[in-house]
Formats: sequence, structure tokens, C-alpha cells
Amino acid sequence: MADIDTAQLVVPDSVLKSWQEIVDLVAKMTQCPASLVMRIHENDIEVFSSSRSENNPYAPNAKDSLGHGLYCETVIRERRMLNVPNALNDPEWDHNPDIKLGMICYCGLPVFWPDDTPFGTICMLDSQERYFDEDAMSLLARFQTAIEGQLETLYRKEELAQFNQELENKVAERTKTLADLSSRLLKEIEQRTAAENHLDFHLHYDPLTKLPNRITLADDLAKQMASLEDDEQITLIYFSLRNFKFVNASYGYMFGDQILSSLSQRICHKLPKKWKLARIVGSDFVLAAQHLRTPELQEQAIERITNACTQPFSVNGMSINLHCNLGIAVAPLDATDSFSLIQRACSAMSEGKNEGLQVAYFNFAAQKAAEERLRLESHLSKALQNNELEVHFQPIICLKQGGKIIGAEALLRWSNPTLGQVSPDRFIPLAESNGQIIEIGYFVLHQALKQAAEWHRTSPHSFKVAINISPIQFQEQHFVQHLQDIIDLYQLPAKCVELELTEGILLQDEEYAQNVLAQLRQFGVSISLDDFGTGYSSLSYLQKYAFDTLKIDRSFINQLEHNQHNRELTRAIIAMAHKLNMMVIAEGVEERYQEDFIRTEECNYAQGFLYGKAVPADEFTQQLTSKP
Repeated sequence: MADIDTAQLVVPDSVLKSWQEIVDLVAKMTQCPASLVMRIHENDIEVFSSSRSENNPYAPNAKDSLGHGLYCETVIRERRMLNVPNALNDPEWDHNPDIKLGMICYCGLPVFWPDDTPFGTICMLDSQERYFDEDAMSLLARFQTAIEGQLETLYRKEELAQFNQELENKVAERTKTLADLSSRLLKEIEQRTAAENHLDFHLHYDPLTKLPNRITLADDLAKQMASLEDDEQITLIYFSLRNFKFVNASYGYMFGDQILSSLSQRICHKLPKKWKLARIVGSDFVLAAQHLRTPELQEQAIERITNACTQPFSVNGMSINLHCNLGIAVAPLDATDSFSLIQRACSAMSEGKNEGLQVAYFNFAAQKAAEERLRLESHLSKALQNNELEVHFQPIICLKQGGKIIGAEALLRWSNPTLGQVSPDRFIPLAESNGQIIEIGYFVLHQALKQAAEWHRTSPHSFKVAINISPIQFQEQHFVQHLQDIIDLYQLPAKCVELELTEGILLQDEEYAQNVLAQLRQFGVSISLDDFGTGYSSLSYLQKYAFDTLKIDRSFINQLEHNQHNRELTRAIIAMAHKLNMMVIAEGVEERYQEDFIRTEECNYAQGFLYGKAVPADEFTQQLTSKP
């Protein structure tokens, strides 16, 4: 049989649809603007499938010539994964053509035909520096395997077609041996049927567990939903093994595959007639239970899964305990089509997992919140570019100098044309979760220290600016060096800079925290412990770390007048801080009684609406000049 020219093989629409779903899923799960399947040709490379995600600059069928340093060309040539966190900082990649499209981060895997000729790549790209974790790379590897499996299906079909063509030629040549040929033809037909059945199975079922895949589940579910009686419902449970990645990492994928097979067998054992189990991807499964509208039957479906997951798995003489997270959506209450029902159960599972719940039910309010989060994140991604972020300054006064302004806290504000004024409580956690806080944090440092340098040059007395540091930014590898570079850039004495840290920073890695704090102290930056009294182990941190300043959380100050317990705690905190040679700042001072109390207790500094709200730099400068 002649060699198959893989360059001429056509990928059918059904497979392209599957790949579209794959790149959409990769983009969604990794929160990348672009996920692609690329196909290489003799002289160029083509965008074969492109995620339908926002800010994806790659159009389907777009081509680029080979030979000028493309990411994917290197992946294919070297036959291995390529992971470029930031091309701008990498001399090997800082001239890559994709930089013109804004894509500076890349992670890709090669994709090959069964005859080992290259098809192309599957990859994910981002417009910001990013270190893809093992979860993201494992997800990409899984889909690489899935695509190569589909390519094998296409390849085998072509083999079968060529084989059939050659068979027909032989029939014409050997008309004299009809009897023998008839027997051979029958055998070949059986083989072809078996091959087609094999291909059909792989298109609709999971090869490992023999369960229906997501596409088959959606089709079957649509039929079930269309035939529901008035007194029936479908409880759809989307569940995922919580610590399964650890199993694969520790014992290998073959070990993990045995567990997945055992789990599917447990759940399918004596499964009711109208209940269907499907494997979605990895350790994610769906149980669709059609039953009468009674809570007891719904609980039975949940218990079947939790019992199957929590019973120990025995593989090669080893016993493994696993746990799962469940998301539940009900038809027709939560959705009237199969794809929406699956998506909403998956959404419920993800939200529940984030909140530490084993079982979570879909509700429209949660979905609306998730959609609002995506909307907020979309606007936030462009906030710096559109000059929507601004640093304001709130005065810090000295109680022993008659309320003299001796410093300011730099506070970030976001004003969006569509959203209006967005509270930091809404967008800061979002920026921390998606990694944008690094870029935003350095923006704040630049703006705050640049302004501090101006005040230092014009003010007759020393003036200090306090800046909040996110735990994510604190963990950034070059944080200390970047900070020192910014201070040097604006020729600002380090003593004019105070960094405010929360206990969350210290919880992550105490050894790392001690090392960073030591470096900061070495070049003269002051350190304050922010929100003191709201964490779990503040006293232990005061013992381990030598802070310059302690900031009493506003929750203590708010209730001073009406809460004796708060007064005693505040009094004790101030006394303790002074014993440890620390300065004390009281946050959230809004009333004269509060000021009188903390002054009596010899608190050093105060901050709050009583002395002024956070305002832009020019307004703050006017306050400084009007209050000598």
C-alpha cells in the first residue's frame, strides 16, 4: 500500500467542531486569551482552530511563513513542549513575531500523525507574563493526546480507503478467481465494518472507562429532557476527584487510570435504567439521573457518587483514599437544553469547590455573580492601558504634634466609564486571582514613590508614604530589586517609604518572608503590620518579625465608644507595641472620642475620615501647603 500523504488529508467538520470545543475549554480553564491548534504546511503554518475567547488576535485559517522564529515551528522541530513565560525578557524569543500581536507568553506541545509526520501543535498564549502550572500543562497534554487519537482515526480511515481502492483493483485483475476472491472480500468487509465500529466507538465513548463521552451525553440527555413526564426531573451531577492530580503525580497515569476504571464500575453497578454515567475529561464525570420529583431519589444519586468516591481504592496492593466535589443542576428547573444543564452543573461544582463545599447546587444568583466577575475582569484587564487607575493619598497625622500631617497612605482607585467608581474590595481580589496584581502593584509603587519624591523635595520636614503590598506581589521573585530600582529612579530616600504587609503574606512561606524583610531593612525601608488583630496569630508574628509600625485595624476603633472590650484590647495593643519599640497607627478614626481615647493611650499616629479622605495627589499637596 502506498504511503499516505498526510498533508493532503482533510480534517472533517465533526473533528474541527471537537477541536473548537477543546481550544475553547483550554482558554476558559487556563484563563488565556488564546488557545490554538496549528497545522504546518510545506512553507507556512496555519491557525487551524482558534479559541473564541475575548482578545484572541488569531483568526482561523490565518497563515504565517516558516523560517523566522515562530514558537510553534520550534515546538515541531524539537518535538517537545516549549514554555516561554515572557518573550520580552528572553533573548531567544524577544524578536518573536507573535509579540507584535501582544502574545508574550507561550506554552505548546507538538502534534503528530501516526506515521510520525508532524501535523502541528496545540498551544496556549497570553498577553502577560505567566508561569503555567502543572494543571495547565497537564490539561494541554491530555488534549494533545485526544487530538492525536483523532488524527489516528483519520489516518486509519485513509488507510482503509486506500486499502479498499487497492482491493477493487485486485478484483478487476483477478476475475478468474471469483470464488476465492468472494471469500477474501467477505473477510475484508468484516474487517472494514469492525474498523468503522471501532472508529464510531472512539468518537462517542471514552476508551478507558467505555463510558459515553461529553458529546454522547449531551445527545442522550437532550432526548431524555424532551421525553420527561410532568412528574419527572433529571438531576445532573457533575463531579470531580479532588486530589486525583496528586495520585497521577505520585504513582503515574497508569495507576490513575485503574482508579478511574474502578470508580466508573462502582457507580455503574446496578445503575437504574434511566440513569446514565459519562466521563467528561480527566477525573471529571457526570451522572444524569432521571427520576420522580422526590428529594429522596435525588439524595440517592448523590450518595451513590460520594460512596463510590470515598471508599478506598486498592491498586497493586496499595490503598488510596479520594474525595470529590459535586455540582448539581436540575432539569427542567435550571436548564431546558442539555449543554446548558451540563455547564451549570459544572459551574456549581467549581463555585462549591472555591467555597470549600463538597456538594453545591446551581443557582442563578451564583451564575450572575460569576458573569459579573467575568465582566469586571474584562474591564480590569484594560484599566491600566486606558488610564482608569489612579493613586489617591490619605493623610496620616501625628497625635503628639497637634495633628500635623507626617505621611500618607497610597490607596488605589478605579474609575471606569461603564462601571463607574469600582471599590478596591471588588477589584483587588480579582487582580490577585488572575495575576494582574503584579502589574498593578508596580504601577502603584511608581506613582506613589514618584509623588513622594516630589513632596520630599518641596517639604521642609520628613514625609513618609505608606504602600500596601499584595501577598502575590511580595512573592514575586524580583520584588526587592524592583522596589530598590524604583526608589533609585526617583532619588527618594528609603526612609521615606513604608510598606504595609498583612499576616496573609507571612503565612505563605515564613523563611522567604524573613529573607525579604531582611533585604528591605538593609536598604532602609520601614515595615508595618497592617490590620493587626484580625488574623489568627498576630502575636507570634510580632515575636518572629521586627516591625517598625503596627496598624490597629479599624474594626477596633469603630466600637471604642460603646464597647469596653474593644477599649481594653486597643489599650493593650498600644502598650504592647510600645514595649516592643514599635510605633502605632490607629486606622479608621472618624470621631473626636476615638481620637481622645487613642491620644490618652499614647498612640503615635492616626488615620481616618476625621483628618481627611483619600484624595488625588494635587488635592493632597494643597492640604500639605495649607497645614504647616
